[in-house]
Amino acid sequence: MIITIDGPVGSGKSSVGKEICKRLNIYYLNTGLLYRAVAYIFLNILGKKLSDVDKTILKDLKFIEKISYEYDGQASLIFFNGKNLTKNLYTMVLGQQASIMSAKKEVREGLIELQRSIAKKHDIVADGRDCGSVIFQNADYKFFLTANLDIRAKRIFEDKKRVNLNLNLQEVKIELEKRDKRDMERDVAPLIISKDSIIIDNSNMTQKQTVDKFLSYIK
Repeated sequence: MIITIDGPVGSGKSSVGKEICKRLNIYYLNTGLLYRAVAYIFLNILGKKLSDVDKTILKDLKFIEKISYEYDGQASLIFFNGKNLTKNLYTMVLGQQASIMSAKKEVREGLIELQRSIAKKHDIVADGRDCGSVIFQNADYKFFLTANLDIRAKRIFEDKKRVNLNLNLQEVKIELEKRDKRDMERDVAPLIISKDSIIIDNSNMTQKQTVDKFLSYIK
């Protein structure tokens, strides 16, 4: 079984997705973390710059083959050459850098095989920007989870797991608007609502209410 949850940053995709996995005893795939890993490796391990992100550089993405993903029932873990990179992947700045990298066709194509291979081994909940629209077009259930901008900014600002580099709430909101605009307007796999998606707005819902809403659709 494949369940996809697409939606903007701060809508609660990962927390909801992991809770659904616990309830159904299936595997969780956080696709956004993979794009963060590509950006981190590109910038911090290979020593490239965002200005290097052009077709010449992107033709050499063999390093993606050395990325592996695991879900231990509690958390998503990203490894590169066997080294755990997970703790480095949650900064606000890296989120923006990952958004820029993920707009590149070559990067998305480089990660599709890895993502689909996980779905061949496990029943999954996959969350991201284009899980239902591109990666798993034949998913059993497709959802689009959203919430208003102020709510999402507050969630990110208060999320202790994210490192926001001392940004205040208004600055987080501004960064979020930039990320939304880039994700929705990019040419490759933009953030869209698939016509066969179930739309859930959890602006005024608790996590439990949101999860229960999802499960009411899943047979």
